[in-house]
Amino acid sequence: MFKRMMKSTVTVYHKSGEDVNGRGIYEKYILKNVRFERKESVRPTDTGLLPYNSFKLYVNTKTCGELIYAQKNDYAAMTESARKKCWTVKEGDMITMGETDFSLDGGADEIKKKCEIFTVYSVTADRLTAAEIIEISGRGRMLYQ
Repeated sequence: MFKRMMKSTVTVYHKSGEDVNGRGIYEKYILKNVRFERKESVRPTDTGLLPYNSFKLYVNTKTCGELIYAQKNDYAAMTESARKKCWTVKEGDMITMGETDFSLDGGADEIKKKCEIFTVYSVTADRLTAAEIIEISGRGRMLYQ
């Protein structure tokens, strides 16, 4: 039954380092057949109310794509050639709905200007089930040009 609800596609921008100017270097992964639950809310500030959305993303590591999921510590220890066969996600990474393709030469600025972006706050791997479900959660807000 859970499998029928996993029909969304997301793009994960995994921060793998920084360039000489201190801007993030990102790797992009397209994850299909995932469940994306979004909660919309607002948060009060000195200047008024701002959108403050949160999400939960459920990923079945066996059916989300061709790459193999690697936990962040395992991924960090891999060689560059081994990383090409894997994907990972960690706190601070960015997620967008759908399949997006942005040039990341300017860091995350292009993404933030053009679409809704969510920041990962936690990643929980459930290794007790045969499905290998990962729960990813975080927050975001609509950012306009």
